[in-house]
Amino acid sequence: MRKMIMGTMAATLALGMFAGVLSAAPLKYDVTQRALEIVVDGKKVPFTDARPIMDSSSRTLVPLRVVSENLGAKVKWDGKNKQAEIKKGTVTIKMKVNDSTAYINGEPKTFDSQMVMMGERTMVPLRFVSEALGTEVEFDKGAYFVYVKTPAFNESAVKLDEYGREIRTTNLPKNYKDFPYILKDVANEMYEVPFYIDEWSKERFASPAELSKSPHIIRVNVDGWKKKIEEYYGLVLNADYTSIDYDWAKNVRSYKNMLGGVESITSYVDWVRKNKIKVEGSLVAEPSIVYDDGTDYRMRTKFKFRIVSFDKYQNILYDSSFHLEKNANGPLPVYKKNVWYEGYADIALSSNNNGARYTPNLMLDNPSLFLKNAFIKPNKN
Repeated sequence: MRKMIMGTMAATLALGMFAGVLSAAPLKYDVTQRALEIVVDGKKVPFTDARPIMDSSSRTLVPLRVVSENLGAKVKWDGKNKQAEIKKGTVTIKMKVNDSTAYINGEPKTFDSQMVMMGERTMVPLRFVSEALGTEVEFDKGAYFVYVKTPAFNESAVKLDEYGREIRTTNLPKNYKDFPYILKDVANEMYEVPFYIDEWSKERFASPAELSKSPHIIRVNVDGWKKKIEEYYGLVLNADYTSIDYDWAKNVRSYKNMLGGVESITSYVDWVRKNKIKVEGSLVAEPSIVYDDGTDYRMRTKFKFRIVSFDKYQNILYDSSFHLEKNANGPLPVYKKNVWYEGYADIALSSNNNGARYTPNLMLDNPSLFLKNAFIKPNKN
């Protein structure tokens, strides 16, 4: 599908300390886009609700709270004038919703994006605000990370992985030896999910620590696998009966190593329309957790989704195991409308071409968020 949608975002700003205003500005962005990650001074920013997006002009927009919580700025909201005041040190930025002119210490500055309302969140252009506050911003297209570095950050004082994220050596998971390193911003829960091991090929199993020593476990390959997984689930976790079409099915098919054509996927598209299914969600693949289950490579992912609407509780997600009642990790939920669920799944990668595992060309093999060792629970936040 990869459709650009035009939404009229009119909502009350709900950032805890702020009163709300209404906005009716169009925001063009792709709802099925790959999940974008923000890394500030070596730490990945957690997003419990609204995620950063990239608009149709390739500008990154983030929730306003990211500025206050992660860049150390103070933020005030002026509901009458629909204006945010962002202050840090001697720098004061004033921005209005849907206005491409901001004021930095009273001086007008035109920029190529806008502060907008999206649902119940105010979204601000990350690069403009960050650079105005004296921080550096860099986009890593391969990993799909945006790096923000503040002047106070001393890289030599911490150990970073090749993706610029801080490594920790304390409060380690019980199975820490199975991994090449442990990230400070990744919970032990994610590491301690048991690996899936193919019982028929278990002698060939290789943990992430073991596999990371292989010469072909390099960024160009891992980033390629990560990209396919995240783009696939950008589609699957954002099925919407009001906009889904057969191009969606063709795109989903393009990521899978499967027999047959697109017919089984187009039948799901028809079902989404008929059953008025709408799902929202995102998935992020962790490039440092890649292992060999004995048959396929697998990359660990963290996902969240909610089911917004349906008429009949049947085949809500494009996943043949959606109705599974339990897996190797125990019972699975019955999914309720408008409840966020989160979890971890190890997505298998394979190819029918010899040598593909030494390249970025592996495809998703029977991907599922519910099978094998997948772990899922309601989000308590």
